[in-house]
This record gives sequence, structure tokens and C-alpha cells, in this order.
Amino acid sequence: MARHFDPFRQAPSGWIFHCDADAFYAACHMAEDATVRQRPLAVAGDPKNRHGIIVTANYVARRLGIRTGMNVGAARELCPQLVVIEPDKSLYRRYSQGLHNIFSQYTHQIEPLSLDEAWLDMSGVMTLKDDPVPVAKGLQTQVGAAVGISVSVGISVNKMLAKQVSDWNKPEGITVLRYNEIADRLWPRPVFELFGCGPATAEKMARLGIETIGDLAHQRVGNITHHFGQHGLALRLRAAGDDYTPVIIPRPEDRRSVSAEHTTAYDIVRGEDVLRLIGQCAGEVSDHLESLGLVGYKLAIKWRTRDFATHTRQTASYGALQSRDGIFRLASRLWRESGEKRPIMLAGVSVSRLGPPSQQLHFWNEGIDPSLGP
Repeated sequence: MARHFDPFRQAPSGWIFHCDADAFYAACHMAEDATVRQRPLAVAGDPKNRHGIIVTANYVARRLGIRTGMNVGAARELCPQLVVIEPDKSLYRRYSQGLHNIFSQYTHQIEPLSLDEAWLDMSGVMTLKDDPVPVAKGLQTQVGAAVGISVSVGISVNKMLAKQVSDWNKPEGITVLRYNEIADRLWPRPVFELFGCGPATAEKMARLGIETIGDLAHQRVGNITHHFGQHGLALRLRAAGDDYTPVIIPRPEDRRSVSAEHTTAYDIVRGEDVLRLIGQCAGEVSDHLESLGLVGYKLAIKWRTRDFATHTRQTASYGALQSRDGIFRLASRLWRESGEKRPIMLAGVSVSRLGPPSQQLHFWNEGIDPSLGP
């Protein structure tokens, strides 16, 4: 298999785990209430409103066709017995803490991606010659016993490959991908499965004859960068298995932005439905900022229309942004000012210009600073 030359690359010394909780929000509610564990269950932004957006669903509901991005009304038409629960941020933070506490018992080299997933560098625990499956099984058992939820574990020689395979055998799966197995097991899969390859990129690649991950891995670097720029190059290296970025223990001050976005199960036309989705994103960004102990001073929204075109609007804020209400108020204002009337298939919110809270700034109301402009 062809290798991309990188003079600074170092061979991995141990396995990388990507641990991802299965249907995390739903799993937290199921762990709290035994009466709903065997029932179809969904978490939605506004359970009492038929236009509330479903954030996640348990696997019983997924087998019945319930998907993230559906509105509650459509989901209940599909599954009348569906249990719909409102999100509980404090509950998710508590379960996330329990989950990450167990991760820290296996290694101190942990890079969290979100409340429910993280990379674990196991180099200090085992080498690539050791069988990682018993360790992963032990971790799964410990999480199940102590936290009451399940995790799937992807294991490989680098971060991106580990994340790539953690979805292959959900729920409660353990998937190991060795470097010499990439050609047989990874390359035949469709290119849209590659982590970071969105629908618009996958569609453009298909028009160029790039349909599988292997097709992408064998593309000439110049051809990929010509059509897709640096993002395409990153995807091409990822497809070839070339990712040796280390597992980094994050420091809050290193972050440049915090964002959340959701792709819907179907096109959203109604403005109020778009705002509900933006509100869900605002809540997730708020939770993340709070967990980091940071505030932000610039906000952007993102949306994707049916033609796969991505649009953004951004603005600065007089006051520190951290609360869900403050973020949503600014994001919803940007959305209304956009005048967008076409159906959308994705919405997202991000907050940047991050820093620690300042007591002095508490005197200001959150709002738009017209002098800074978008």
C-alpha cells in the first residue's frame, strides 16, 4: 500500500481507543428509569410540541425508523407508542463525568470529543503486539456496572482510524483495525462513511469517479487538492490511514471555538422548526462552554440547503456568550436576518473569540455590537 511521506511522522507505539457511548442521551434516561428500558424512547427539544426536533433515540426506536432530526409529530405517526423525553443537561453531565472517570482509570492520555466520546492513548498500557480486545471488554464491563450505559470501542493505530471503526458494530461493539487490514476492510466501504466527508463532498467525489474510500486513497495528491483543497488532502491522507496526530489532553485556553450542528432526517421548511433546531445547537454549545469554564464574544450560524450549498452568517457580541438563552437569542436573530426561505437539511451554531469570564462584562447585556460588524 502506498504511503504518504512525512519526515516528521513517528510510528505508533500502542493502540488508540475511540470510546463512544451508545445513544448517550437516551441511555442516560434508560439508566435512570427501568420502566422505559425496553420501550422505544426519544429525546426531543420540545416533547409536547409535534414540531419539536428529536435529538436522539434509543436502538428500539431506531429499529422502528425513528431518526435524529425528525419532528415529534412524524415520529409518533411512525411509532405511536414512542416515549418522548425532554433533554436534561445536568443528568448528561453527571453520566459523562462517570464515564470519563472510568476512562481515566485506563490511561491519563485522554482527548475528549464530547460528553459521550473520547480518544484514549493506550501506549503506556500496551504495545501493538498486545491483544487490545480483553482490555476493551473490561472497560465496557466497568462502564456498564458503574455508570449503567454501554459504549462501543474502535481500536486502531491512530485516532482517525479508531474513530472510523467505532461505529461499525454499534451498540456495545469492539472493532479492531490493524494497519495491514486497511486495504481489505476499510477501502471497500463507501467514501461518504469516511469521517469528515460530508454529503456535498461525497457527491462531488462521486461525480469524479471516487466512490469508495479506496478510490480516494489512490488518488494523486495534486488531483485531490485541485478539486477539494486542503480539506480534500486531509481526507485523502485519512483514507490511506495516514494520521499520526497525537492524543492531546486539552486545555480550555487552547480552544478557538465551540460548535454544534445537526443534519436532519428530511428537509425542514417551516421557520419555527429551523429555530427549534438552532435552539438545540445553542443548548449544546452552552453546555460545552460551561464545562470548559469559557465564554465567547463572536457567534456564527451555519445552514445547508437542498442543493448542498453551505451558508453562514456571523456577528460579534457586546457581552459574554455562555447561556443557552443568550446564544439562541443572537443565533435566531441572525437566522431571521438571513431571509432564507429554502428548505434546509443542516443547521449549526458556533461561538468563538473564547476567553475566561470577566466580572466586569456582567454589566453588559448580550447583544450585537454593530461597530464590529459580521
